[in-house]
Amino acid sequence: MTSTTGSATGRLDLLGGVADYAGALVLEVPTRASTTVVAEAADTFTVGPVHLDVDELTELAGLPYPELRAALAPWPRWTHYVLGVALVLARRGEVAPTPVRVSVTSDVPQSVGVSSSAALEVATARALGAREIDPLRLALLCQEAENHVVGAPCGVMDQVVVAMGCAGAVLPILCRPASVHPPLPLPDSLEVVGWPTGAEHDVSGVPYRRARAASFMGKRIVEHLADRRWPWVSSLPEDALGELPDALDGATFLDRYGATDDPVTTVDRVETYPVRAATTFGGAEHRRSHAALDALRRHDPAALGPLMADSHAAYDAMGLGHPAAGAAVDEALGRPGVHGARSSGGGSGGAVVVLCNRGALDDVDGLIR
Repeated sequence: MTSTTGSATGRLDLLGGVADYAGALVLEVPTRASTTVVAEAADTFTVGPVHLDVDELTELAGLPYPELRAALAPWPRWTHYVLGVALVLARRGEVAPTPVRVSVTSDVPQSVGVSSSAALEVATARALGAREIDPLRLALLCQEAENHVVGAPCGVMDQVVVAMGCAGAVLPILCRPASVHPPLPLPDSLEVVGWPTGAEHDVSGVPYRRARAASFMGKRIVEHLADRRWPWVSSLPEDALGELPDALDGATFLDRYGATDDPVTTVDRVETYPVRAATTFGGAEHRRSHAALDALRRHDPAALGPLMADSHAAYDAMGLGHPAAGAAVDEALGRPGVHGARSSGGGSGGAVVVLCNRGALDDVDGLIR
């Protein structure tokens, strides 16, 4: 091998967002912006300041994930995404460890919640030789790298749309654990754009972890009260959610109910969790996404406005809002040609997503398409 290249886009989260980890339907749109990774033959596996020979790479791939994360800790965090993908591919027998020099170029904005990390992961996998892997499996392997090597508890929607999305179309993804519906092309008169808020987003941050853990705490409480199990947070019966507490501290939860069944978050005894809002979000967003998909199919973009507004309010209720996101949504909704706007992705700032007439926001600096 002399060199191979892989590329992948970012994504805009029209509806669904953090309901992906709840097993909900989400509606995603790939960006025009993309990341390109080139892997050139070399003497060692090299990414940034990291240099590993094949034996070292193989040894790392065999470590338990907690030990692997500790081993990567001295190196810059961005390299963990590249190394994570390489190590997971080797661990799963998909691509043999190979000495290459990895270089990255990207115009996907970072830290604004448009899946710059997933774009890097999928582009890396493709550059390392994973082109023949089924795209859905490739997405799941990249999610494994982010969850267990990087240590960021993302759901699956980012990697799936980055690996499987079609330009100019909404990709419906049922995150149970991941199945893809046919893409729905947007009418030429409409576009989905990202409006940066100026506040950085981080899917590994405290608000996201708190909201995710809270939703699985709620699931555990409902199951305890009903003496039965459900496979997904979004499949919990609505009439059972009324018994959930608005908030609950970690110590009380752990003492009464034990651990959750979420493998990538833990409940902190001294933290207080928004249990009702976070648990309710999964099923409510699942229903909103179905309603939005129906509206798009019947060419009724105005019907998405109330659905996006409800989703935005639900982000605020479970602690994933941000004053800058609220201001951006308000400004967007005050402009002609805008049908809806909401906090998106992991929330906590980043970019809000806007459904609008094509060209309605062309004067906004830094708009993401």
